Amino acid sequence: MAQEWLKSEREVLRRIVSDVQHLANTIHFALDSAFPYPEHAFGQDVLVGMNVARELVGLSPGKKPGDVDLLVIPVREVPLFTHAIAIEAKIVRPTIANPSRNANSMGREQALGLLNDGFPFVALVHISLPEPLPSEQYLRIPVMSNELDENGDFQHTGGYALVNPFPLASARRQEGRLKSLALPKEIAFKSVGFSLSADQNDFDGCNMGEMRRGSRNPHTSQELVVSLSQLVNQRRDMFRQIHWFR
Repeated sequence: MAQEWLKSEREVLRRIVSDVQHLANTIHFALDSAFPYPEHAFGQDVLVGMNVARELVGLSPGKKPGDVDLLVIPVREVPLFTHAIAIEAKIVRPTIANPSRNANSMGREQALGLLNDGFPFVALVHISLPEPLPSEQYLRIPVMSNELDENGDFQHTGGYALVNPFPLASARRQEGRLKSLALPKEIAFKSVGFSLSADQNDFDGCNMGEMRRGSRNPHTSQELVVSLSQLVNQRRDMFRQIHWFR
């Protein structure tokens, strides 16, 4: 039976934001859009706000989305508001009985709304949290050593790692669904699957699906950029500062 925290999108996102590795795996694609090669996705720290109401950044109420699930502000000594990223997140909860279960909504309308609002960068992420499989359904992957045999192949240690295939399979399914949305090229998207511990009380690793890099919104609102600056300056308590390499 699913734990209560899994039913809450806010709590799922809070746990992801609270763990640097999980957050990096979840938003790397969006940072890669804002800082393409030769820059680097993790070449700057970030401020992350959750469920930021649109009214707080001066946007008209009553439109979709009502809030920004993840508002990411890159920081290089000072915040880079011209590189702010608005991320719409959708949670997918497949079960053993219903492995193809989808999100309640795909997020297309919300992502387009963020683009129309004028955020500099916009992204859509589907986060899959499949029900844990019985251990006998895990894949047994041979563990190889760093030593080579006489044929030049890595030697098998004799041990095996057990891998839950459900999160990756689910992430790949969402990948196809995301591609079918025909999102504008400016909107980045990604699917990611998280393994859950046997008791479903915590994450237990993650698997990547497909990602597509976006690009700068050609209709970025300078008024919105100013409002983002004012929000961070006045309500810094709403944001969690993430240091990637500290």
